[in-house]
Amino acid sequence: MSITGGSFQTCVVTLLIATFSLGIYPVRAEDASSVCDRLASSPLDTSRPAGLAGVEQAQIDAAVAIPACTEAYERGAPSPRIVFQLARVFRKAGDVAKAKALYLEASKAGHAVAMVNLAAMIEDSEPEQALDWYRKSAELGSALGQYNLGVAYQNGMGGPVDADKAIEFYRKALDQGDSFAAYNLAVLYDEGTLVDRDMVQAIKLYEVAVKGGNVDAMVNLAITLEKGDGVTADKAAALALFEQAAALGDLEAVEQAARLRKAD
Repeated sequence: MSITGGSFQTCVVTLLIATFSLGIYPVRAEDASSVCDRLASSPLDTSRPAGLAGVEQAQIDAAVAIPACTEAYERGAPSPRIVFQLARVFRKAGDVAKAKALYLEASKAGHAVAMVNLAAMIEDSEPEQALDWYRKSAELGSALGQYNLGVAYQNGMGGPVDADKAIEFYRKALDQGDSFAAYNLAVLYDEGTLVDRDMVQAIKLYEVAVKGGNVDAMVNLAITLEKGDGVTADKAAALALFEQAAALGDLEAVEQAARLRKAD
């Protein structure tokens, strides 16, 4: 079975791109923050204004967002959210140094998601500091911080592997509805390397992750059901899960679904 887990999440998310151009005219000072919010707020940032869904990092229009967010930032005493959003915009523009400096500024001001993004940038060069930022984000109640802290403990980033702490923080993230945390927990119990193998727990957690739309969980649960690993074999349910994952673009699931249909 190909089961993977323990990958980090970062907040590479922002808001729907405006349908009009803001790059031609200067943004009015009183509107700068709201424009920055619309162009660069994150779906994972609970401090974003109500009614804004946020946009994926890849969808940020840096050329439009940089002037708005820079003006909002330079108005004096910007909120941690504005600093964080300006960091995201510069990261999209490819200016890693500015993004890192702004993430650090927002992190020091208490922005939990900025802490996660900063930590992700320094994992390789400063693993202990990265672990500390993940920990601080988790302590602020951020599901993203809790999930990433769980991954850090599972992988032994910045310290020894600690399965108990990994499970603790995955559980905290799961309590907030994080399907990635459910999936990683399921993999821990399925693999049985860091904890005793427990397919009853694994299956329950895969099911939670599947409900959250996690494609990898769909594939792993399908494999489990087809083999009857810890559960009564159910090829029809396995096929349905492979087809569900295939519809979401998973190539392995496409192949497995075709194989099962052919076998029938």
